[in-house]
Amino acid sequence: MKKKIINILFRLLKIPIATTFVDNTKKKDWLGSQYPLQEFQNYISTRNLHILQILGQGVSRDQEYWMLVGQRIELGRLLTEAKRDFGLAEKKRKKNENAKNKNS
Repeated sequence: MKKKIINILFRLLKIPIATTFVDNTKKKDWLGSQYPLQEFQNYISTRNLHILQILGQGVSRDQEYWMLVGQRIELGRLLTEAKRDFGLAEKKRKKNENAKNKNS
């Protein structure tokens, strides 16, 4: 019942419903490969600084403030996931290297 109500609300708001989903393994591989890139690090730090500057200028305490706080949390989670996925990929690569060296 709840799902039907949500679908009706989406239709009323004319928000498209996603029909395809992202493959989690491909997403993790891509995100892990982005972490060591300097451009990715620059984007994270620049976006974080921009959000802090807006907060420092003073915003209304209601919706805008919480939206910016949420964006900072989301940015932190993106960086954390990228670092974790990179670490997992490195462990997997080293494990494969060690197995290859033992077989040689």
